[in-house]
Amino acid sequence: MSDVLLWLITVEIIGLAAFAPAYFLLPKLADRGWGLSKPLGILFVGYAAWILSVLRVVPSVRVTLLAIVIILAAAAVALFYTRRDEIFAFVRREWRLLLAAELVFLFFFALWTLFRASDPAINHTEQPMDFAFLNASIRSVLGQPEDPWMRGESISYYYFGYWMMGALSELSGVASNVSYNLSLALIPALASMGIFSIVSSLVKSEGAGLRLSVVCGVAGGVILGIASNLEGVLEFMRANAIGSQGLYELIGVDGVDGPAETPSGNWYPDEFWWWFRATRVINTFVDGRGIDYTIQEFPFFSFILGDLHPHVSVIPFALLFTGLALNFFRADLPNILKPNYLAFTGLFVMALSLGGLAFTNMWDLPTYAALIVVIAVLKANHEFTRQPEDEGENPTLGARIVDAAALALMVVAVAILLYLPYYLGFSASVSGIGAVVTPTRYVHMFIVWGVPLVIVAPFVVASFWQTVVGPEWRGMTVLSLLVALGPFVLWMVLRLQSAAPVGSPESRLVHILPLIVLIGMSTWSALHEVKSRGPSGKAFALILATLGLLLIMGPELMFVDDSFDTPSQRMNTVFKLYYQAWILLASAGGFALYFWLSSRPRLKGWGRTLSTLWAIAAVALVSGSLYYTAAAFVSKSQDSTQATTLDGLAFVKESDPAEYGAIRYIKKNLPEDAAILEGVGEWFNAGLISRSTGHPTVYNWPGHELQWRGPSNEFVERDRDVATIYQTLDFEEARALLGKYDVDYVYVGPRERNKYGGPGLDKFPEHMDTLFQQYDVALYALRR
Repeated sequence: MSDVLLWLITVEIIGLAAFAPAYFLLPKLADRGWGLSKPLGILFVGYAAWILSVLRVVPSVRVTLLAIVIILAAAAVALFYTRRDEIFAFVRREWRLLLAAELVFLFFFALWTLFRASDPAINHTEQPMDFAFLNASIRSVLGQPEDPWMRGESISYYYFGYWMMGALSELSGVASNVSYNLSLALIPALASMGIFSIVSSLVKSEGAGLRLSVVCGVAGGVILGIASNLEGVLEFMRANAIGSQGLYELIGVDGVDGPAETPSGNWYPDEFWWWFRATRVINTFVDGRGIDYTIQEFPFFSFILGDLHPHVSVIPFALLFTGLALNFFRADLPNILKPNYLAFTGLFVMALSLGGLAFTNMWDLPTYAALIVVIAVLKANHEFTRQPEDEGENPTLGARIVDAAALALMVVAVAILLYLPYYLGFSASVSGIGAVVTPTRYVHMFIVWGVPLVIVAPFVVASFWQTVVGPEWRGMTVLSLLVALGPFVLWMVLRLQSAAPVGSPESRLVHILPLIVLIGMSTWSALHEVKSRGPSGKAFALILATLGLLLIMGPELMFVDDSFDTPSQRMNTVFKLYYQAWILLASAGGFALYFWLSSRPRLKGWGRTLSTLWAIAAVALVSGSLYYTAAAFVSKSQDSTQATTLDGLAFVKESDPAEYGAIRYIKKNLPEDAAILEGVGEWFNAGLISRSTGHPTVYNWPGHELQWRGPSNEFVERDRDVATIYQTLDFEEARALLGKYDVDYVYVGPRERNKYGGPGLDKFPEHMDTLFQQYDVALYALRR
């Protein structure tokens, strides 16, 4: 309990310190940035500690982090004092909205903390990798964090999310084996509070009252972090022997291959990890073999799975940037030639946030860079149309658009420059863009996207129906068609360069036509809204909807060519872009609920009937998705056999107390820069010592290192050297190889004995000092 309180108090202090700058930077948000102040403060603290460390100005240690927080708090007090009467008046006026946002945060934090306590083990999927990078970030003092599985090399992965959570761990004094699980509780809480802030601001900008703003803000949080896709409905049907064998074969979800022979005795499926199949829906089978393996995670699944991956840890910071973009959209466009220090400070913070997004999850950079460019261009067009004709010599529309685009691109450029030390050392295994051969089947698209689209698509169609054809309809039509058809045109170009047959243009165009129509409608509606009403909340929601729909359509045409081959070529593209789309559509969906509630009283006849059908369909699909939410939540928590705890290493203590004791000894007694040799492996308990302590080893998790760094002969050499050190009978040969990698400690545990066991292990206690010995676990140090 004390760890939870320390963690929560740390987050609250940082959030309070960041609220003062947020208040000045986000005046167009209904809560003046209260709901985004926590991720903003974490970003400030994390970036300051990181840049000072990598530039070797001061070490990233607890004292430094405390100093940064104190400086942030002092700046906040100074800012608050200058406008204290105004801020007090705002808090008195909007305290209910601020309290609602805080209650949303506390509810989700408590909910997910309880869940993590019921399922704390850091021992499956890619949790060990996440834990390794979290510990490496905490242990890093000066320079880039060292890769715990590649001695002497910095982490070749986007690690800023781990760094920020590590900073919170150091500040709060909570051990990493506990803070890992508290991070997994914090992220959905920050995300729910962030989307509450965005959606309530959108709704209040349309003139809605407090109650409706709160309801829609909470709804946005439900769509984002509670709702799921519809695969759970299939699981319910299968477990209860509903439906024919032919139906399941027609749907074709891997693992859901037919009704159960007898109905389940529980209200949820009792098959182990049945809920995992919800993220493996999209695939096409030919002769029983999958030819299009993909991953379609959504936030709720990620939260119960428990991987602290970049696509998860980035969610609150993606929403932070969205909030900054909303404020930028609704404020006046800054004039580069007439500096406004507050406006340009806002642009700098946007750049800091955008760069942090890329550093946390590189896939987010193109999407959110596009968002700021689109917003800037739309604002330039709007401000041109409203400028007085008799105000002397005004810039042309083209000049305004160029200036606005340049301003947005300047934000992108500064975002990259702020994190340049990371980019200079980063290497990616991406070789280009390819044309998709096998698109998604409609039934799979419905299962994955039925819930968000049943909320957002009618909003788009209704908004389009309400538009009026004006004198600029030709230009708006051309622009809408360019946005909707642009990806298809690019696919046509890539198709000509593809060695494999990718299908006819006609069939692919027909396949994506529903998305093209929705994107065209959404683009037109957004343009019309900005021209008629200016940068309204509705216009921003339509922009988010357009981006989200484009991210769904994109993987039907193109994939990022990375280290995965057929049948998984577009796996990562679908995975990462779909995840972004879910976040964007959740924000648009919260506003769509307001649109329905505010429009319905004015509807009559067939319009009211369609509105009712929309509500019935939305309630039905959302209810179906919530079955998965409840069933998966209970099923996953009951799979754990551990006692209730937040200690992610308690499973090691139970299964192998000697290894647990060795981990504790290493963390307490070894020097900060110590490296430890341990056996090479992949998944499960491989790399247990390095990942649990942050102390690097020579080489581990080879498949992942290959993904991060690309093919290299060095991997073979390191693997061979590790085997030689353990197996050679010549200690001097082993010593020389240890010196090659600057390693002074050798760990011998059950994995090492199983893989390298033999007389070679006997040389360590003879020629090295035994620091720790318990059962079959030993830690040796070179003698000096």
